[in-house]
Amino acid sequence: MLALQALRQQARRVVEVTILEPRPVLGVGVAYSTSSPVHLLNTRACNMSVTDDPDDFVRWLRAERPRRILNWTRDDFAPRAYFGEYLQARLREACAASHLNVHWLRDPVDAVKRTGDSWEIIPAHGDALPADAVILATGNERPRPLARDLQPAAQSLVIEDPWDAEQKAAIPADAPVLLVGTSLTAVDIALELLHRGHKGPITAISRHGLLPRSHGPLAPAREGLLNALPSSVRALVRHVREVTANDPGGEKWRRVFTDLRGITPSLWRGLSVTERRRFLRHLRVIWDVHRHRLPPLVHSRLQRAITARRLTIVRGRIVAIEPADSQSLRVVSESRGASRVFHVARVVNCTGPELNPANSSNPLLQGLVLDGVARLDALGMGLAVDAESRVIGANGSAHATLFALGALTRGTRWEISAIPELRDQANAVARQLLQTFERRRARVRAAESRTDGSLRMSA
Repeated sequence: MLALQALRQQARRVVEVTILEPRPVLGVGVAYSTSSPVHLLNTRACNMSVTDDPDDFVRWLRAERPRRILNWTRDDFAPRAYFGEYLQARLREACAASHLNVHWLRDPVDAVKRTGDSWEIIPAHGDALPADAVILATGNERPRPLARDLQPAAQSLVIEDPWDAEQKAAIPADAPVLLVGTSLTAVDIALELLHRGHKGPITAISRHGLLPRSHGPLAPAREGLLNALPSSVRALVRHVREVTANDPGGEKWRRVFTDLRGITPSLWRGLSVTERRRFLRHLRVIWDVHRHRLPPLVHSRLQRAITARRLTIVRGRIVAIEPADSQSLRVVSESRGASRVFHVARVVNCTGPELNPANSSNPLLQGLVLDGVARLDALGMGLAVDAESRVIGANGSAHATLFALGALTRGTRWEISAIPELRDQANAVARQLLQTFERRRARVRAAESRTDGSLRMSA
């Protein structure tokens, strides 16, 4: 999106863009590389355009993936694979722009080093690359491992990366499977397995046992959801409870969470670090299941699976994972002082991404923090950035030409996972970037002019 929406439209001079991305396909990332037809977007098509035109994605769907009956509308939830194709199509357009030279190196980055006013990129293989500016857009990190000390045979039965297609394909059709987590990832994996004909029991476990809610009808919009932004989590909860009272069909709470989306950044900035921690400790799980909702079709499939007892949801915290024999694991959970034991053939880590860069397996993020080029935000949920998404170093100063996009800025912005927020952030970063380049050119021209003047005077 940075290349397409921002640099392509705003740059007045040729910009050289090098993307270092080790995945086999550029532009789809983890979320949109799935080929499973049951994996749908969790957002309506009208909110998925990567351009400023809200109907861009809908028009692409109608042209490239038309439906014979009832062609795509703005309120439809398209397959995620289609959105991946759309991203690639728009990326090809960006690469074709005359003033944007895009180069793709299929290599991970080990380190980013400061060299004067510029940067040096150290890839995993090959020579270092110079750069005037660096944008960290690494997305979500892999989940924190569930099991670290198992022997190789037992470790192979724990799927730490829920998007590892080969490991999922190797799950026997009649095997009992335990999904650790009950959020969007767990729903994706459960429905994928069932779609492939899995016959064995599937259990999903989390501390609260809560599932994502469904999209549905909204109550009429209200003027001024919040006349004054609350400065405490308690005040926010009190207000939401008041405006969603007597809501058996859920229309009110859906409207509230939809309206809150537009003011969430302001709300988050207005909360102290103490209040933010209070929100994360007490309300995060409630926020997630209401804010990040399922398409009605997916929610219906999920409920049918639960009713048919093909999927079971339980509450609990994993306290031990041990080998039972060469083909199975013994998993111990605990909830409210009571223990429970599961004997399963596979455990799938659906706990969600690791938030703390210092704990991730990404050497780039670890190195940035260890070297003092970056520091963690106050909540340990990402890198510290300023209002312009510039990375803040250990000395407390923001780098003029080092930016972070998306998930890495979660601690500062909180809501930064949906396309509209990412698109706005990419636009803002591009403007900052291009303004910095223009100021730098102006300084160089001014210096050259002074030098030329002195030479002429000497002559």
